[in-house]
Amino acid sequence: MGAKQEPTSFDQKLFIIFIVTFASMIAFEFIGQYLYPYEPDWRSNLITSFFASGLAVILAYFLLNPYYENISRLRDETEKRHGIERDLKEHEERLRRTFDQSPVGAALCSLDLRFMQVNAALCEITGYSKEELLSRSMPSITLPEDREQLVQCAASLKCDGGDLEAHDLRLVKKNGEPIWVHPSVRIIRDADGSPLYFLPLFVDIHDRKLAEEALQKSNKKLSMLSSITRHDIKNQLTGLGVSLQLIKHEVPDDPVLQERIDKMVACSDAIERQIEFTRYYEELGTLHAGWFEVYKGVLEEGAQLPLESITLDPGRKGISIYADPLIGKVYYNLFENSLRHGGHMNKISITEDETDNGLVIRYTDDGIGIPDSEKEKIFLKGYGKNTGLGLFLIREILATTGISIIENGKPGKGAQFEILVPRGEYRISPEE
Repeated sequence: MGAKQEPTSFDQKLFIIFIVTFASMIAFEFIGQYLYPYEPDWRSNLITSFFASGLAVILAYFLLNPYYENISRLRDETEKRHGIERDLKEHEERLRRTFDQSPVGAALCSLDLRFMQVNAALCEITGYSKEELLSRSMPSITLPEDREQLVQCAASLKCDGGDLEAHDLRLVKKNGEPIWVHPSVRIIRDADGSPLYFLPLFVDIHDRKLAEEALQKSNKKLSMLSSITRHDIKNQLTGLGVSLQLIKHEVPDDPVLQERIDKMVACSDAIERQIEFTRYYEELGTLHAGWFEVYKGVLEEGAQLPLESITLDPGRKGISIYADPLIGKVYYNLFENSLRHGGHMNKISITEDETDNGLVIRYTDDGIGIPDSEKEKIFLKGYGKNTGLGLFLIREILATTGISIIENGKPGKGAQFEILVPRGEYRISPEE
């Protein structure tokens, strides 16, 4: 059974009409008997009173029901409208408080980049009051050198829509001082897609920029000192090598001295390689990472080494990874490692497989392989038969963008290096 329905106000009014009509009929009956005494027929009088009361209720229902239904509907609609208005006001108040109390500078700007609304954080960043900012435009508080960038961003948003993470730019504070900010801008459109206004957000990064600039200056000085020192050491090593060769030619009949000179030459060459390593390591992470095609990089680095007797399979075309610009040294050092330690080899191959964890790039040769006890040690600095820096440098270059490398080959069947590129750090173009 359905739930019991509560009586409406109109139902209650009909009941009252019935009672009042019935009571009136009875009252009229008593009054009539009092004024004009007669023998009453109470049964007939009761039936007549009930009939009259029912008739009054029926007439009242048909006459008044539409009116009360309209009143009830209007009352419900009014209450619903008031509820919606309350919700809208609460929503608008939350949005206003969020905008005004946001920790980052926020504003609403017209399509000609004039401020329509600003929050307290933007006033604090720029040093202007709300009234002063509302009388200005975004370009007017932007450093002249950065205005063109701002205007181009706005024009691009009008055409393309969406969000735009612009490059860092400098605003001009009220006192004339520049301040670095990182802007993020969205254009707000109506239901038809027509642009209405801009919503720019500004994050104060001035302290961070000052720290970065100070760090860059320090790094530049250290790099210059390191470069000069390397140059001087290499010059001395060149002189040492020439002197050793001259001494070697002067005593061709002394095998003991010849052997000692050869060892000194080998030490000199090792020092020169280590000095060259410091140059690569110094550059590591100083240049902006970018997208580099694996196929192209493998071929370019392989062409610099004597691989004529080895079959090289460079893998698939169209695969790019986000890596340090020194990524070429990774391929070069892998090739060099195979040539130095792989023994008799016939083939080097590159394969790529996409997994749940990301893209796995496998470098495989058919040399003698690497013993299980050395699979992790080979990546340590100084470990190995040569300088011990090649594989260490490989891991460091890859780690700058979150890429990892392990050795997973079988001893006696060849080396296999697996490079794991995380998801989002690689692109695969359709094969032609």
